[in-house]
Amino acid sequence: MIAAAEAGAAILREGGSALDAAIAAVVALEDHPLFNAGYGSMLNAAGKIEMDAGVMVAEHAARSAPRTDAMTGIATGAVAAVSRVRHPILLARAVMERTPHILMVGSGAEGLAPEAELCAPGDLVTPRALARWRKLKRLAPGSRRRERRHGTVGAVAVDSRGMLAAATSTGGYSGKLAGRVGDSPILGAGFFADHGGAASATGRGEAIITLGLCRAAVMALRRVTARAAAAGAIAAISRIPGADAGIVVIDRAGNIGYAHNAESMEVAMFDSNRGVRYELVKPRRA
Repeated sequence: MIAAAEAGAAILREGGSALDAAIAAVVALEDHPLFNAGYGSMLNAAGKIEMDAGVMVAEHAARSAPRTDAMTGIATGAVAAVSRVRHPILLARAVMERTPHILMVGSGAEGLAPEAELCAPGDLVTPRALARWRKLKRLAPGSRRRERRHGTVGAVAVDSRGMLAAATSTGGYSGKLAGRVGDSPILGAGFFADHGGAASATGRGEAIITLGLCRAAVMALRRVTARAAAAGAIAAISRIPGADAGIVVIDRAGNIGYAHNAESMEVAMFDSNRGVRYELVKPRRA
């Protein structure tokens, strides 16, 4: 987590963009076998990897711009059900920057990847993910419970020019049905950014999609602090039976908020005053 934060921090220290910083942090986590994204993704019911990712950026809006131009300078891209790329978040960025589309899936999305990013699906399978899948398959269908340890990764950032960015990447959850798509590539659910802030979420995808969790949290920044926006989002999802989630939120001034109601959530963060720091977050429950 600290290494991922340092990767993003190095870009910001050099005057780089929030988009590059958020992407760099997520790429570092996609490379780590203990996270459920990229290398280390969970296997679906068919024993295959299907990964989702999304990214969104909001360029700095001039103070003189009219409120009706709220979407000016905003761009987004996402991919779903991809299996042959090392870094799904880079593929989401390619959708954003190289196509007129927002969401692409499967082999069509993978066709945007450079040769160096392509891999065999088996290259992404870790012994840990395979062991979880085998354990699940040994259970009787009626006794199977959905994996609650999500491992989805995400990052939010704001740079010195006021650009805001959000990026999220996941392998879903162990034993999901083939073809299932969660919240991570759904705009406003697993990721969102506008001129007021940015958010990234992890947790029960279906509940996060239903609430439009990240967009709701960013919209709340018009009224409350980043910390309160994160807490409010988790309070809302806690009212859905069996739903759990975690969220990180940043406002345009660089204030950070985070909260969750799951077993645990790890957060690493950077700002120019306090540098890089790490926290294992205790749940916030409604």
